[in-house]
Amino acid sequence: MQTIHVARLRVPLLGVIHIAANSHGLLRVQLGDHGARLEEELRARFPHAELKHGGGLTIDAGREIRRYLEGGPDPDLPTVLPEDSFTARVWREIARIPRGEVRSYARVAKNLRKPLAARAVGQACGRNPLPLVIPCHRVVTTNRTLGGYTGGLDIKQKLLALEGVELAR
Repeated sequence: MQTIHVARLRVPLLGVIHIAANSHGLLRVQLGDHGARLEEELRARFPHAELKHGGGLTIDAGREIRRYLEGGPDPDLPTVLPEDSFTARVWREIARIPRGEVRSYARVAKNLRKPLAARAVGQACGRNPLPLVIPCHRVVTTNRTLGGYTGGLDIKQKLLALEGVELAR
């Protein structure tokens, strides 16, 4: 039986987040205090898994995320993502955007050799299961405005400001 560790953490800048991980890597980072919803999602996705509170990779993940939110380096953690889909390709491309830089949805699409897929890139960002670890907050509109963010535009703006990027809303 698979064990999934789930942790609720209070972190700088964001307040409460929830982290879920198995023995292979991070499964989910959820911004906001929605632990019940996360557990429901995990039970549907992994019906035979045992959910344990705390422990496992959630300890390292919490430490790395806190350090990032205090101005340290990006979290460097193993992740569990789908192997091959356009969405997974978008996430891998976004993960390569350096701290303090942004890319447009259109640029990410072009980098993936799908120049007309900017909207699909935005949708993939909206489905990102690992915000902060896969920094979708670094993806903005072509005219360098924030665009959207599942965690809310205020959080996106705070994360970019933490990295030294100031953009118009």
